Amino acid sequence: MSTKVLVGHFNDGPFIGLNYRTTSQKGVTDNDGKFLYMEGEYVTFSIDKLTIGVAKAASALTLASLHNSANDVAVDVLLPETINRARFVLSLGREADLRNGVVIDETVKNVINPRAHEITFTTSVDAFEQSPSVRTVFEQLGRRFRGAAEARNHTRRGILGIRAIRDVQVPLRDRTYLVADIFRPVNKGVYPVLLRLSIYGRAFTIGSIHTETDYNASEEREAAWYEKDRSPIHPYMRYSESCVSANSSDWVPRGYVVIRVDGRGVGKSPGKLDPFSRQEAEDYYDAIQWAAQQPWSNGMVGLYGASYNATIQWNVAALQPPALKAIAPLATDADAYRDLAYQGGILLENYRRWWFEDTVGPAKNPESAAVDFVGGLRSHPWDDTYYHGKALMSAEYARINVPFITSVSQTSWIHSRAGFESFAQIPSKSKKLLIWDASYTSYMYQDSKCDLEEFFDEHLKGQKPKKEPPPVRLIIRTGDGGFEWRDSDSWPLKGTEYRKFFLDASGEDHGGRLSDIPPRDKGVAIYSADVGGPVEDVALAVFNLEPLRENIELAGHFRASLWVSSSSTDADVFVAVRVFDGEREVQYRTREPGSAAPLTWGVLKASHRALDPELSTAERPWHTHRQKDALPLTPGEIVPIEVELMPATAPFLLDTDFASRSLQLREEEESLGLNGHMTNPITKVLSIVSLQVMSMSAPSPSL
Repeated sequence: MSTKVLVGHFNDGPFIGLNYRTTSQKGVTDNDGKFLYMEGEYVTFSIDKLTIGVAKAASALTLASLHNSANDVAVDVLLPETINRARFVLSLGREADLRNGVVIDETVKNVINPRAHEITFTTSVDAFEQSPSVRTVFEQLGRRFRGAAEARNHTRRGILGIRAIRDVQVPLRDRTYLVADIFRPVNKGVYPVLLRLSIYGRAFTIGSIHTETDYNASEEREAAWYEKDRSPIHPYMRYSESCVSANSSDWVPRGYVVIRVDGRGVGKSPGKLDPFSRQEAEDYYDAIQWAAQQPWSNGMVGLYGASYNATIQWNVAALQPPALKAIAPLATDADAYRDLAYQGGILLENYRRWWFEDTVGPAKNPESAAVDFVGGLRSHPWDDTYYHGKALMSAEYARINVPFITSVSQTSWIHSRAGFESFAQIPSKSKKLLIWDASYTSYMYQDSKCDLEEFFDEHLKGQKPKKEPPPVRLIIRTGDGGFEWRDSDSWPLKGTEYRKFFLDASGEDHGGRLSDIPPRDKGVAIYSADVGGPVEDVALAVFNLEPLRENIELAGHFRASLWVSSSSTDADVFVAVRVFDGEREVQYRTREPGSAAPLTWGVLKASHRALDPELSTAERPWHTHRQKDALPLTPGEIVPIEVELMPATAPFLLDTDFASRSLQLREEEESLGLNGHMTNPITKVLSIVSLQVMSMSAPSPSL
């Protein structure tokens, strides 16, 4: 056995003034919580007369390492004695986050010593909490006896080598500040930073801590997240410690500092709550530069987050903070008008009101003011300066040069287009695109975890991946929950062929056929746009595609070119491409059973149909949405419109027997003079385009 004296510390300390002894060493832990030992020894810790526990000596211990005897070796934060021991020792600390550790001085010892023989850690958690001796100790010291969940969480972080520092003030250029939580490695050193600024709060999963009740609820959520089945949790919270941002438990053990900053007017941050604003982007800039200058930072800062936490990354990246070296805006929006407010010129009013009042609202600083977010959107129905810096910011792609990895939520009703636009337009030399499903969180934290680790390791640590990752990784959705991963050098995929299908309304009142052959005769589908009843009773036009006679894979952009007329002066047009297996619609969700998605969809307000010829492409139309370009409908007049449908993936693979039967039946029908109109009752795959027009002022528009 070596006779070298070794040094150990507690990861969940420092515990200063703690007595220790081994066979060869004894003493009191110093300001760094240091204790001495020799290889193979056991160490006993005590507070004067009260024995805290015994552990096999090592360079790094936690409170979960301690037991009643040297025979106990399991490390388990759920053991009652571990919980009791952690609650007792941690409650001796003065600060809520124990940033200065736990100081055991003569006052503490004098209070504990008279009751040391009455305090035992091997009782149940409830019995220990109710112990008169334990209660007396903390009443006399005037310190809060910490909750069981809080103690487990702190000890668990210690096992992972994570030190949490709460409520840190981040200075801003206007001499105010934001408030942040910092999660950094226990071991001293300098590390890259993953930072996010948000309006969702710093409580566990989501929200802010305004009261002691909020604090305890957050600690209970954190403990349950680690200790219980997560499947009942909403998918947006199931995988993340803090509302779709970097998990400290994933990244700190990999050698990163994780920082969560509350934006102005959120939690304990003063100021006016103003999401997507220029002020917010400048605050983000200041937080990035502050993080890079801290003694535990290597000066390299990356941004990581989804949804709102992704969208505002584009805004700060365009300001080009020097310390910002890489960003990961995942499941993102970018265009404040088209993505956030008015999809196809139609206001997302109900969603945005719910988002701002019920999701953001509870996290707001109760002493802060907030903008009238929904009112501002409603009073600016056209794409003008309001959405380009006057109130909200839109991504300035040309000004972004930082490496990025982005993703899209394929055919979700939000986050489904900005990833494609950014990948195509941003001039960064290093850029990656991930194409996920509409419900994106499992892909973010599981399937693409390695992609994100490689990306940040390369750009924040300088560690090149063993194999260069592909520029594009996408899931091909096969329907009914099925999918497969594919790598690509580009998007759209090489070899993509854009094919036209024509709507033929010559034979039915409420729809017709979809064919790759232009219709011989003119036709019209007429229906009422009265949407006052249940959704399932809303009228629409349906155009059926004949059963496919070839294998086809759809992976790319879609658009619908329509001719419409209405008895009103405006109309909202909704287009969806759906797939049917017989009478059953095939759903294109993958993992979340509560979600439902057609193959793809798109919307457009008819008066917003004016196009920008320079920005429109073969893949998608680009509507100006400017008031000067408004084109109200003249009742009864037929006008062309172009509807952007969301990019999507789906293969249609026919079995040989079905294809043969379809061809045989088609030949029989043609011989009977049925003009090829399929009447096959055994249709395996039937795709349709459904069109719905909502009148703005009159009940009976037509297509």
